[in-house]
Amino acid sequence: MSTQSQAHRIKISVDVSEEERTYIKMIAAKNKMTISEYIMSFIRPNLPHAKPNAETKKAMKDIEKNKNLTRYKNVDDFWADMGLDPNA
Repeated sequence: MSTQSQAHRIKISVDVSEEERTYIKMIAAKNKMTISEYIMSFIRPNLPHAKPNAETKKAMKDIEKNKNLTRYKNVDDFWADMGLDPNA
């Protein structure tokens, strides 16, 4: 499953109860994964990637062609549309 070289890997530890570890191991096995692969399947999509994915490539092409863009009158309108409070 992994595309990374084993030589560049390090170990981390996660503190869980024995019961939680058993449960995680069972779920991972059900998905034909190791515990590490299972946990990384949730984390990896949020890590930065060197190559843009298809969605990002499409967005970049749209920007170049000046299409499918959302325009805002000001930054406050942008933050409101994002559902974020910039002062939080």
